[in-house]
Amino acid sequence: MSRTAPYGRWISPITPDAIVQGSIAFADVFVDSTENKVYHIESRPEDHGRYVIVDTLAAQDVIPSPHSARTGVHEYGGGAAIAHGNIVYYSNSSDNRVYSVKVTPPTSFDEPEPVTPVNSKYRYANFAVHPARRDLLVSILEDHTVDTPQTVVTSLCVINTTRKAVFPLVVGADFYASPVFNPSGTKLAWQEWYHPDMPWEGSLIYVGDVLVQEDTIVVLNKKHVAGQMLTKSVSYPTWSSNTTLVFTSDELNGFQNPFSYSTVTGLTQLAIPAQIAEDFGGPAWTFGDYPYALLDDPKGGDNKYAAFTAFRDGRNVLYIASLSEPYRLVEVKDFPFSIADHVRSTNGGSIVLIARKCDAPGGIFLCTFSGDSFVATYRSLKSSASNTSAGNEEYISSPQPITLYRDGKPLHVVYYAPKNAEYSGSNIPGEKPPCIVGVHGGPTGMEPQVLSWTKMYYTSRGYAWLDVNYGGSSGYGREYISRLAGNWGIVDVQDCRDAPKTLAAAPYSLIDGARVAIRGGSSGGFTVLAALSTLQDTSYFKAATSSYGISDLVSLAQFTHKFELKYMDKLLGGSPQEVPEVYAARSPVNHADRIVTPLLVLQGDGDKVVPPEQSEKIVNTILEQGGADRVEYHLFQGEGHGWRLATTIKAALQFEHDWYDTKLL
Repeated sequence: MSRTAPYGRWISPITPDAIVQGSIAFADVFVDSTENKVYHIESRPEDHGRYVIVDTLAAQDVIPSPHSARTGVHEYGGGAAIAHGNIVYYSNSSDNRVYSVKVTPPTSFDEPEPVTPVNSKYRYANFAVHPARRDLLVSILEDHTVDTPQTVVTSLCVINTTRKAVFPLVVGADFYASPVFNPSGTKLAWQEWYHPDMPWEGSLIYVGDVLVQEDTIVVLNKKHVAGQMLTKSVSYPTWSSNTTLVFTSDELNGFQNPFSYSTVTGLTQLAIPAQIAEDFGGPAWTFGDYPYALLDDPKGGDNKYAAFTAFRDGRNVLYIASLSEPYRLVEVKDFPFSIADHVRSTNGGSIVLIARKCDAPGGIFLCTFSGDSFVATYRSLKSSASNTSAGNEEYISSPQPITLYRDGKPLHVVYYAPKNAEYSGSNIPGEKPPCIVGVHGGPTGMEPQVLSWTKMYYTSRGYAWLDVNYGGSSGYGREYISRLAGNWGIVDVQDCRDAPKTLAAAPYSLIDGARVAIRGGSSGGFTVLAALSTLQDTSYFKAATSSYGISDLVSLAQFTHKFELKYMDKLLGGSPQEVPEVYAARSPVNHADRIVTPLLVLQGDGDKVVPPEQSEKIVNTILEQGGADRVEYHLFQGEGHGWRLATTIKAALQFEHDWYDTKLL
C-alpha cells in the first residue's frame, strides 16, 4: 500500500553504499583489430580508485594491482590504452610510464613490462601502432620537465617498444590529438591546435608521409587539410582507406558534420548528402572519445561505411553513412540508448561502444548491422550494473526534456520528478517538491539524459531534480556554445536561476520555487558560487554545494593547467591584463560578503585543475564575515579533480544530503 510523507522525507533503498557498489563506470573500450578482441577500462573506487583494463568477454583483468591505466595528459586524460597484435599498451598513472602486456590466447596475460624510460615528468596518451612496424607507437607526449602551465611542452613522439626509447616526431603546436596511420602505414594524420583555442573552437588536421627508419619513423611533406584557427574546429580523424581520411568539422553550418579528405585529389568535402543541424560528436575534453567507427561493405564490396552518433534534443541518434559517392545517410531505427560514445570498429559489420540509457543500466554493447537497411541488433558485453545491484528499478525517475524560451531563444533543461515505489506523494496538501538544480562542468559540456543513481538518490527521497544545459552548453551547435563567449558568469548564472523560476510558475508549476538548491562541480561550481554572490538578488537559492568550484578567476588564469590556460580569454573577453575589471567583477571570492545562502564546499587536496586554494579562499572569506553558520568545508585526501575513491564518493554524497536536509527542507 502506497504511503505519503513530505517531499524530501521519503525513505529510499538507494544509499551511498548501493551507489558505489551497485554500478560500474567505464572509462574506455578498445579493440585489438588484429584479433578482433574487445577490452575495456573500468574504474574501481573501492580498489584505491584504480582504472583496470579488462578482457571484456573473458571478464578477466589484464593488469595487476596496483597498476592503473590512467593518464594525466591535459589533466582530464583519456586514450590511456591500445591493443594490437595480442599486446596491450597502457599508461600507468603512478609513474607515467607506458607498459606492455602480452596476451597468450585465449586468456593468459604476462606481467607488465615498461616500454618507456623512467621519467615521471613525461606523460603519454592517445597511442597509434604502426601497421607494419608493430614495435613503434606514436603517442602524445606531455613534457612537465619545467612544470608550469606556461612551460609544459606537448608534442607527438615515437615510442620504440623494443629499445624502450622515445623519439620526437612532430613538434611546434601547443596541443596534439588523434594520431592515426592509414592501413599501409605510409601516411599519418593528426589534430593540432594553438592557444587561445580549445579544440572545439579552432583546430587543424594535418596529413604527412611516413618514412620508417631503423629505430623510429619520421613525417615528411606535412600538409594542412582541414580546420582553421579561432573559427573552424575539426576532430576525430580516421582513415577509411589508404587515400581517404574521415573526420568531423563545423565549418559549414556550425554543427559537427562528417567530412572526408582525399590524398589523391587533395579535396576536402562533406561526406554526407547534405549538412545536418546536429552535432556528430561532442567537445573533445578527453582523448579517444570517437563518435563513430568504420564498417565493411554489407555487400562484400570495397565501399566503406561508418556508424555515426549525433546529438538530437540532448540525446544520441545513430546513422549509417556511406563514405563512397554517391553519399548516403540512413538513420538506424529505434536506437535504444540515450548516449553512446567511445565507438569502435570490430571486424565486419559490427561496432562496440559504451552506451547509457535513461531508465536502465547501460554498459558495453556490441551492435551488429545486417542488410542494405542496416537493421541493428544489440548484445550486452558487460553491464554497468554490478552483480550486487538489483531491485531498485522501480525508483528510477525518467528524464523529461523541456525547452524553455525567453526572447525567442531556447534554453534546454531536463526535469526529473520525485519517484518512489512506496510513496504516492506528499501528505501536506498542495505541497510542491523542493528542487536541486544541477550545473554541469566545462563550461562547454552537456548534462546527458542518462541514468544517474546520484540523481535517483534524491528523486527517490521526494526531491525534484533539474539539469540546466545553459547557453554555452554543447550538443546544440556552435551558435548555442557561443552564447557564453565573453559572458561566462552571466549567461550560465541567469539560465540556472531562470529555469527553476519558470518551472515553479504556471503553466508548469512543477516545483516549490521557495525551496531550490543549486549544485555543481569545477566550472559548474563557479556558476554556483557566482549565483550566490554576483547576481543582483543573491537570495533565490536556499542551499548550495560547490565541488572543487572556481572562486578566483585571476588565480585560475595564472595557475590552471596548460590545456585550459587561455580558455577564459574567450569566456571572459580577454586576459586578466586586458580586462581586469571583468575578472574582478565576476570572481565570487570578491563578493563572498554577499553570500547569504548556506554553502557546502567539497574539494580534493591534489586537484591540479582547480587547486584547493580556490575553495579555501571563498570559505575563509565567508568565515571572516561571520558566516560560520552558513558554510561547511571538507577536504578529501588523495583526490584530484573529481572523486575516484569509494570513501570519498560516499562521504561527499552523505555530506551533501545532510546539508539539504538541514538547510533546504
